[in-house]
Amino acid sequence: MTADKSGAEKDQQMNTVIDGLSAEAVKALVDEGVGFAEIARRCGKSRQYVQQFAARHGIALPKTPRRMVGEEFPWKVPSAMQRTPPYRRMRDHGEFMATGGEGMSAEKKSRLRSWYDMLRKYEVVLEFDPELPPTPGVSPAGGFAYRPREQRDGAKLLIRLNEHTRLTSNGKKIWVFPPKDP
Repeated sequence: MTADKSGAEKDQQMNTVIDGLSAEAVKALVDEGVGFAEIARRCGKSRQYVQQFAARHGIALPKTPRRMVGEEFPWKVPSAMQRTPPYRRMRDHGEFMATGGEGMSAEKKSRLRSWYDMLRKYEVVLEFDPELPPTPGVSPAGGFAYRPREQRDGAKLLIRLNEHTRLTSNGKKIWVFPPKDP
């Protein structure tokens, strides 16, 4: 029975310490603004391992504007399609809507201005469908297409609503043209 108890104690210790880094230390690092990826790098573990460790101990990263907007993102986009320009402009747009551009690079703001200009000039909206094939000049991984704006899209919405879209009440305020371009 003693061997089991010490085994249980070891399990408990493994659950509260990562290579000498305690749950308290992880919480302190998170409170200082250190992300899970950096904590993982420091202790030689994967980001996922650190995330799971933190979750077991009720430790969560603070909600940044980008993270909050990410929760309102209108589509579940496969990782292979997350490197495409349309996806990146949507993420940048969400960040801009959440922060008013505060903390965004001049380059990101410039790309957003160009994107808004293109959407307005050609009167198009962005559509997502994971079955869409790659489109040269738009999305080399597929999934995205620009479609002519229709009456059902309204004047301000940036995206086409379809069966792949989840638009929340907050999302209705985010995925529209900004009141003022960056």
